[in-house]
Amino acid sequence: MKRFNIIFILCLMAALPLQAQFAKPLKSRNINAINKSLWSVGITGSFAANDMIYTTMHTGEFQVYLAPTGGIAAEYNTMQGLGVGLDVSYVMRGTKEATSTTFLSNFNTQTSAHVNYEMSLKGIEARIPVTLYFGNGEAVKPYVYLAPRVSVWLGDSIRWERTYEDASYSPVVYTHAVDKGTMSPYDISVAAGFGICSRLMLGHMPLFIKFDVNYGISVLSTFSKEEIAADTDGSETFVFHGWGDIEHEKLGRRHLQNAEARLTVLIPIKKRLKDACAFDQGMRKPR
Repeated sequence: MKRFNIIFILCLMAALPLQAQFAKPLKSRNINAINKSLWSVGITGSFAANDMIYTTMHTGEFQVYLAPTGGIAAEYNTMQGLGVGLDVSYVMRGTKEATSTTFLSNFNTQTSAHVNYEMSLKGIEARIPVTLYFGNGEAVKPYVYLAPRVSVWLGDSIRWERTYEDASYSPVVYTHAVDKGTMSPYDISVAAGFGICSRLMLGHMPLFIKFDVNYGISVLSTFSKEEIAADTDGSETFVFHGWGDIEHEKLGRRHLQNAEARLTVLIPIKKRLKDACAFDQGMRKPR
């Protein structure tokens, strides 16, 4: 029984977000309060390398589309090392690629043409990371997580540019807004990652610093109905992509994917437990 009590008290102390000193024996109501799960709130941000993948089309040379994200975060932690969070962020996604080809010019000579394509997306993304923490230490804990994501796009732009080595050909540039004719208005995806959570003390206030890397990919195709449906007047619906317009029968599926490094800073929220623990480290609360 004595060994059980010692282990139980040590487990409680490890679960608290700050070091505690006990002024007097814990009452049963305070033990129950400590045993409850804890909420933490804070901010989160990431830097992501984005791209799009296609199931039926060759898209040319991959170029990393780098973009930041930022928002607010909340997490609900249990004594069993499980955390369930909610992040709401402003995100930027997209893709960049380059292709080239050779053809016979008007003077019957070989010449080259190059195409640069870029799609930029801006939107609001909600993530629900389910996190599993490992280890018994308070200072540093590794973790893994799985996060369903829902993104709602607010728009942005597409740029398609063709240039020629032969100076007799003028460059061709198209721009188009991202709308329901060029992208599904929302994206459902899932991300998986791993990281390290560190506990720091800022004066008497504890902070949880989480750093992770993760990979995410769309679950559904990002082609909109307007992109994949034939027009009622008999003409085809085309995708403004890559080397040129692609007939809708050849579209297949298009998925957003990204790899990102994420930093999250959380502040635990809990009521001060009367007669249970003092916030001042190394000091007992006055009786």
